[in-house]
Amino acid sequence: MPHQPSPRSPNRPEPGDLYRKARRDAAPFLAGHPLPDQPAALPDLTPYLQALPDARTPAEVSALTHQLVAATAPVLDHIAAHFVTLALWAGTEHRHTPQAVRLLREAAQTIRTAVVKVAEADLENLRAHYTPPAAGPEHPGAGAPSSSATAAPAPSAGPRR
Repeated sequence: MPHQPSPRSPNRPEPGDLYRKARRDAAPFLAGHPLPDQPAALPDLTPYLQALPDARTPAEVSALTHQLVAATAPVLDHIAAHFVTLALWAGTEHRHTPQAVRLLREAAQTIRTAVVKVAEADLENLRAHYTPPAAGPEHPGAGAPSSSATAAPAPSAGPRR
């Protein structure tokens, strides 16, 4: 079923209407605090993207991942810290709604969690590559009791569901 837009309600204005009103009401504030109207420059990820196809081993991919996290984590943490600062904003008469505070804090935590998850994924790949498989007997049957009798199979509890 295709997404049906919710009917307009005077009790729940559309986002565009809310942003228009906010821009209008913030015009004097913005006149005194000129902010950049262009997006912030993005870090150049080209070297990482160009090197990735040439990576052949988990160590090489890890080197790329580690360098990328090291290069971008400070920027991401800075953004997350700004979201927390926004959540803590409290004017003399106005405060964020509890839902807005929760959403801002969740946004900050999500950014920080993403960096941690990338590092965890990198370590998982390195563990899989560098940790030897569990040592088993060198020869099949080694360590088994020497008996000419065949052991009976263990009783089965039936298929698990």
